[in-house]
Amino acid sequence: MSIVAIDIGGTFTDLASLDPATGKLTFAKSLTTPPQFEQGAIDCIDQAKIDPVSIQVLRHGTTVVINALLERKGAKTALVTTKGFRDILEIGRGNRPESFNLLYHRLPPFVPRDLRFEIDERMNAQGHALRPLDTGALAPLAQSLTDLGVQAVSICLLHAWRNPAHEILIANYLREHTSCYVTASHEISREFREFERTSTSVMNAYVGPSVAQYLERFGGGLRDKGFEGRLFLMGSNGGVLTEEDTRERPLLLLESGPVGGAAGAAEIGLRMGEKNLVAFDMGGTTAKAVFIEDSEAAVSPLYWVGGYDRGYPVQAAVLDIVEVGTGGGSIASVNELGSLEVGPKSAGALPGPACYARGGALPTVTDANLYLGRLDPNRFLGGTMPLNTALATQALEQLSINLSQPTLAIASGIIRISTLSMANAVRKVTIERGYDPRDFSMVAFGGAGPLHAVEVAREIGMRRVVIPPKPGHFSAYGMLYADFRYDLSETVARTLDSINMVEMSKSFERLESEGSKRLDKLGTPIESIRFSRYAEMRYQQQEYTLRVKLTPECNTTTQLRQLFEENYQRRYGHATKNMGVDVVMLRVVVDGRAIRPSEQAHATNNPLAAAPSHRPVWFESTGIVQCQVWQRDQIRPGHTINGPAVIEEDASTTVITLGDVAQVDASGNIVINLGAQA
Repeated sequence: MSIVAIDIGGTFTDLASLDPATGKLTFAKSLTTPPQFEQGAIDCIDQAKIDPVSIQVLRHGTTVVINALLERKGAKTALVTTKGFRDILEIGRGNRPESFNLLYHRLPPFVPRDLRFEIDERMNAQGHALRPLDTGALAPLAQSLTDLGVQAVSICLLHAWRNPAHEILIANYLREHTSCYVTASHEISREFREFERTSTSVMNAYVGPSVAQYLERFGGGLRDKGFEGRLFLMGSNGGVLTEEDTRERPLLLLESGPVGGAAGAAEIGLRMGEKNLVAFDMGGTTAKAVFIEDSEAAVSPLYWVGGYDRGYPVQAAVLDIVEVGTGGGSIASVNELGSLEVGPKSAGALPGPACYARGGALPTVTDANLYLGRLDPNRFLGGTMPLNTALATQALEQLSINLSQPTLAIASGIIRISTLSMANAVRKVTIERGYDPRDFSMVAFGGAGPLHAVEVAREIGMRRVVIPPKPGHFSAYGMLYADFRYDLSETVARTLDSINMVEMSKSFERLESEGSKRLDKLGTPIESIRFSRYAEMRYQQQEYTLRVKLTPECNTTTQLRQLFEENYQRRYGHATKNMGVDVVMLRVVVDGRAIRPSEQAHATNNPLAAAPSHRPVWFESTGIVQCQVWQRDQIRPGHTINGPAVIEEDASTTVITLGDVAQVDASGNIVINLGAQA
């Protein structure tokens, strides 16, 4: 029996498998196969020579939800709301981004106005019914939805976060009398703020049918091959969700794809004794940065689909990821100002970079790395996918003609621009959050992450980079070690002075009890349960809140205020001692630590490190130099390599620059200390 994790990215699909009986790890990689994404997963299983019958547990990260939202390829959706609130998606909030932009416009709502239905009812903010639900309107409503061919319905009534009784009645009726996928807002969010809750409910309904179809194809394709185990999916909060959870609340898969790497980075940090890290993931399409504090990836309670300026909010716990459109397949071009630009457009898996020889003719980051000698054309993906240097050169030469610059300058410029873009992502999760990046190590992974990690870390002032074993499969590997997690919340919206700490503790206990019950329903062994308590707080008359983690010693409002001000000072550089404070939300994270099967130690094929080969490689600090090239499977723990150097392996390549020192630790990680050479 085996535990299998599959991560489907924009360019490649990765698999990591662990046999609990022997501790043996198996890895595989194949090209992603849109729109039949399940085929890429099946290709990986076949490549790894795993019998689907032997798969006990399969964990999966997917981008199906975020893709459906960004590409507007969801279901035909209707909204049912309280009379008078039909236009809340357009009205939004009074504070406008880009307030001086005369041409500003928000992206169109996911539900057009003619598919928004009002119903006569009214709850007040205390949850008392001011007007009863007009049940006589339900039959005509159901008929209208059927006649209009609506596929999904969002029900979001005023103050249903406090009392969902009317929503429950409508949802039950529509589920019985229509074939629509139905979402009631209280099922996805129990938080106040009507615009945000309506937006969240609408998007959950919008992607519901797409996710159901995806699960049928993905699970069905595997079951046709003999798979009879349990399918779990990675949630946006970094935890593991059951298939049933995702069918009911598909929006929880919003950032399912990237979370495996963050979980893996936290696990690596625990083994190394480092609880505070930056996870850096660079794949074929994008690069992502996540801050990890106290072995827990940073999570945001609000996410904007389409960006804050023009998009729509989601009230859900989502990994606080900063993502930039810089990946191995990012296309280099000339912008309207006549300057070199990299990304965000990507060549993807098909046609891919020019060097893939699959019909792509535009230069990409991968083509630049190949031209500069940083990649070996004969060892890409372990030699199973040779790269064409001539085609990469041809694509870069065309760009050099357009810009009247030497080809070497174009290739090196692509690397430099990519580095700056990715360093900005790391800056946003550290410096802009009040953290000094010099105090943290970077865990770099993804097929292209180790190629660029040292340069990105140096740009931001970091001093150490860790390259885990099999970095090209690391997001899938991280899924093997992700825990079950539920994020629960309760709206308070009171001044700190009026808070009763005993009552607040009882509220936390209720949320913890609910989370424990959810874990009990999983039917999966749990090693331990950990509860974390948070308060969303702000100064009075402010709009935005600050998430404050409560310590066991925090038993008084004075101590709670002190915690808030310490966090505020770190984040914003100041705190106001004499201003009133509000407690807006209480949050609990219930973390069910999955049982970790032990894995075999990372062994090397040779008892002693083989001598390196050499080839010309370009570095920003030295230009082109004869560089030592090591094979990762031929270096063992304790081995030290001084830069400049390149370390190659099946699905990734690590670049070490002049002045840096790399050492392999006991777990097989390559630990690179920047500027450590005497």
